[in-house]
Amino acid sequence: MQDERLNEALALGARKKIFHSIKRNPGLHFRELQRRTKIATGSLQYHLDFMLKRHLIKSEKKGKFVRYYSTRGPQLGEQEPTMALLRQPSLRKIILFLLTKKRANNEKIAAAVGLSPSTVSWHMLKLLQGNLVEKRRVGRKTFFYIVDAEGISKLLSSYKRSFLDEMVDSFVEIWDEMQVAEK
Repeated sequence: MQDERLNEALALGARKKIFHSIKRNPGLHFRELQRRTKIATGSLQYHLDFMLKRHLIKSEKKGKFVRYYSTRGPQLGEQEPTMALLRQPSLRKIILFLLTKKRANNEKIAAAVGLSPSTVSWHMLKLLQGNLVEKRRVGRKTFFYIVDAEGISKLLSSYKRSFLDEMVDSFVEIWDEMQVAEK
């Protein structure tokens, strides 16, 4: 019965394309979903509203972005906020840098990701609030660390194709090799 309703709801090609894009790429925001599906704004909004009303997808508003997630198949659960942060390119660069370096101060992060120290500070606040990083003072310097490096690495590995990012691909390739070597 449930499969019948799903098939009926996804009978339109455009709606099916949107649904599968959200399922493969959880946490996309409206404009990114529009770019990937190449569906006009009005049509995309109509189909998203249709799927939201039928509980095929769910949305989460964080700041100025609304992000979409499938309610069918594997769920991110508690990892949804992490995925929302990973979807932001500057935050993703910072996270990838910290995953490879283990710890760094604001100046090193800024130099590595090509952002000003004040912009990095602003992004670090978001990562601290999202509990992805923590900070520790060592002498006069403050260092940032990833809280759950393995969890974030697994999330990046599971959804690497959805990021369309060479940095993620490189990191996941190295991380996967390390996982195989440990076994």
